[in-house]
Amino acid sequence: MNVLISPRGIKRRLNISAYSQRQRSLARLGLFLLAVSCGLAGYYLGGTASQQALFAQWKSDVAQQQTQLEDMQDESDAQIEALTQKIAYFQVYINRLEAVGNKLMITAGIDDLEIDFSSDPGFGGPSAAAKSRDHIELLSEMEQTLSLIEFELQSQQNKLLTLDAVLSSRQRNEDSMPNGRPIRKGWMSSNFGERTDPFTGRKAMHKGIDFAGKSGADVLAVADGIVIATVKHSGYGNLVEVDHGNGYVTRYGHNKSFNVNSGQVVKRGDVIAAIGNTGRSTGPHVHFEVLKDGRQINPKKFLNRTK
Repeated sequence: MNVLISPRGIKRRLNISAYSQRQRSLARLGLFLLAVSCGLAGYYLGGTASQQALFAQWKSDVAQQQTQLEDMQDESDAQIEALTQKIAYFQVYINRLEAVGNKLMITAGIDDLEIDFSSDPGFGGPSAAAKSRDHIELLSEMEQTLSLIEFELQSQQNKLLTLDAVLSSRQRNEDSMPNGRPIRKGWMSSNFGERTDPFTGRKAMHKGIDFAGKSGADVLAVADGIVIATVKHSGYGNLVEVDHGNGYVTRYGHNKSFNVNSGQVVKRGDVIAAIGNTGRSTGPHVHFEVLKDGRQINPKKFLNRTK
């Protein structure tokens, strides 16, 4: 395009066609770049918002998982602490068993058994405070410790059972040993040994002790045992015999009546008969004998025998 410019009356021709074309091209290019820039900016802004939202979601998930892990950690710590306390309790329990066992051994005076309550258990409890340690390792240690505790408890139980058997056997022997008087009330009217026979007036061996008392009063077993005889005897009158084992037998003569039958198990202090005046007797009394392996021995040492 040609424009005719005439300043101050001077005509001059100026050709601006090429310049305007470049301007238009630049303008179009600028508009294009602006559009592209806007598009890219919009895409970028949109993409960034989407990425931010996704990142925020991930962050939230991670925080939630972290919270869950912390809760699991706290729960695991609590479980380890509880197990540690149980282990400590079992260890104290074992120590108490050892103390009881040692006291029983001393009280019983047992020194010929292979029972040792003084040995310390060869284990210890893990520390639950060491949170930096691997929980799997701690739990593994606890499992081993509990296994050792179980073994130690079984060992202590076996020791106590053995000791109980020994003491029970000893107690049975004590309960089966004649001890005490065969009457509650009364007095000793004739001792063991040689004496003047009240019927013949001659010297004769008296193989028991006589306890005078009220007719019908209780006659007592002086030890645990089994009644082996309730018979009428010309010399003893109504006679009760009790076998106590270990070769010991006791006899109770001149009874008025029987309170037991042959084959009956009796305990020390049980009423087995009533004081009477049957057989070769001058008045109500109990003729009391103690036999060891079939031979009469002096009952006097059993009257106030200490266990």
